[in-house]
Amino acid sequence: MKYLFIIMIGVLVSCKTSEIDKTSNAVHTIDSWLVAPSFLIDCTMAYPVASNELNQLSTSNLLGTGNTANQINLLGRGDFLRVSENRVEANISYYGTQRFGTATAGNTGILIDNELKDYSYTFNERKGSTEIIFSASHKQEHYKFNITIYKNRHCNIEVTSNKRSFIRYDGNIEAFTIE
Repeated sequence: MKYLFIIMIGVLVSCKTSEIDKTSNAVHTIDSWLVAPSFLIDCTMAYPVASNELNQLSTSNLLGTGNTANQINLLGRGDFLRVSENRVEANISYYGTQRFGTATAGNTGILIDNELKDYSYTFNERKGSTEIIFSASHKQEHYKFNITIYKNRHCNIEVTSNKRSFIRYDGNIEAFTIE
């Protein structure tokens, strides 16, 4: 009975090791996109900071069926964040509170087509994830992006702005090549 138990533990440990190797290979594939950044993120969910205004919209069902003041489905809308050749392009729906001025000039989303600034990335060995940090601007609005990429190519995007409240997005990342 003792020998059977020892064999079972040995099999479980060897299975876990092969899983770690697969994770490592997936991370290294993503890592090649990050050296000279060239990737596209398709945003699937928005997580705004729930405010009184968003709660009122949610109660009135103006955010759409199944959406709440702090979770909004973006599937099928075409929201994206693209980084390539030291450039950031983004067209992402925004839900939240604008804090200062009227810098959006009719555009209520996060709309960027500008230079990539302060780009860096790090691999977190313990969590098996990669973190990307960069900033970009559009007119007088400045954004800081903090993106966490997981081994299954799912990612979280945290956006901080000097004009709007914080918002977080979920999405899926893929390599982007210029044609």
